[in-house]
Amino acid sequence: MDVVRIVEAILFSATDPLSPLSIARMAKISVKEVQSALNKLIEEYSSRDTAIEIVRIGDRYIMRVKPAYQKYVGRFVESELDRGCLRTLAMIAVNQPIELSKLAKMRGNRCYEHVKRLEELGLIKAEKKGRTKILTTTKDFAVYFGLNTDDPEEIKRLLKSDLTGFLR
Repeated sequence: MDVVRIVEAILFSATDPLSPLSIARMAKISVKEVQSALNKLIEEYSSRDTAIEIVRIGDRYIMRVKPAYQKYVGRFVESELDRGCLRTLAMIAVNQPIELSKLAKMRGNRCYEHVKRLEELGLIKAEKKGRTKILTTTKDFAVYFGLNTDDPEEIKRLLKSDLTGFLR
């Protein structure tokens, strides 16, 4: 069987971003073969006019609907992030940089699990500061949500302006 199509099938079926190592284990092939297949697939999906793309988020890959087409399929597709994680991520994005302790006061103790998951996905970074951590979004956050910028201040401004329009 064609390694590229095997990797494509695995990505298509996955609900979470996958590392090349986990794909290699599933397909029983080398990480080098997986990386080569991923590069070919990314090139293939980029070169044709399609609503699907393969993106790298941190050290993992996911096949997804391009952000421009999300609104058409959102109700049919299960999100990679549950509502709690999304709400926590929204609070981080809008209030960044934010202390984890302040976030916990706003979101409750469950946010610690959310922060761990969001860090694993590479959507946020947490820098130690004293007895707490400072949370901000990452470049992978911008890629994941199809934003044109990864600057935390610009993301914050974009989100606040969008929310203002939404709340009117």
